[in-house]
Amino acid sequence: MCEFCTQHGEGKIWYLRLENYLEERLATDEQRQFPQNLYENLENWAAHSWAAVNAVDDPGELVKIGFEEMKKEHYGQILPLEDVEKIFDMSLNMIRIPCPCRLALHGVKEHRSCYHVVATPSNFWKNMFDQWPDISAELDVVTVEEAKKDFQKFDEAGLIHSVWSFGSPFLGALCNCTPMDCLSMRGLFYGGQRPFFKAEYVAAIDAEKCIGCRECMTFCHFGAITYSSSSEKCMVRQMTCFGCGLCRTACPNDAITLLDRNAIPVLVNEW
Repeated sequence: MCEFCTQHGEGKIWYLRLENYLEERLATDEQRQFPQNLYENLENWAAHSWAAVNAVDDPGELVKIGFEEMKKEHYGQILPLEDVEKIFDMSLNMIRIPCPCRLALHGVKEHRSCYHVVATPSNFWKNMFDQWPDISAELDVVTVEEAKKDFQKFDEAGLIHSVWSFGSPFLGALCNCTPMDCLSMRGLFYGGQRPFFKAEYVAAIDAEKCIGCRECMTFCHFGAITYSSSSEKCMVRQMTCFGCGLCRTACPNDAITLLDRNAIPVLVNEW
């Protein structure tokens, strides 16, 4: 399991523990203030941070330092669709808002692909966003079934699902991104830096079922799938795989499954 599972999971995957979605996890005033400070300053932070990154000779080192700092409060993990649905089944209150990263990077506020959840009957997120008209005007409350249908569509569109902490270990957001649209995933372009763990899973392709169509490669944002012209089959480079499961969605022949990363010795510490 990832180190956050060890710290905050009590033997379970950290994002599947109901306790981590309770407002009580924000035990201090500083923790409760963190989500507000993040959204209030996100646009300026994005502009200045990436300007600074692009102005130095070794941007990877600067991104690494920034992401190590993020790990203290705002950290995430990639997860497949079935685990997203398990989180929604634990959630009593959820809202859908425009993606803050796309808003900061591209000025796009119509792309409602960020979901905030709380495991209590609470207006925590809605009350916070009321102070920002650009976001609150596009905000809506959704049911569990509506959220599941949305994520199925995101899955079919090839968007990576991830879950994020806001003042660890409080988990409050599920996002749908590509490396081009996500502020955190952009770190992959700078020496593979990232403030998120790989998924608890890794993809595997059944050679008997694979027809070599390479559709799975078009959905892999991490370059983890290769094609052999000699065997006319696709293969997963498991050390590179992030376990998002999107390749399964693309495969027309159900040739791809997700395996438990912890059951593969070479991958146990590869997060």
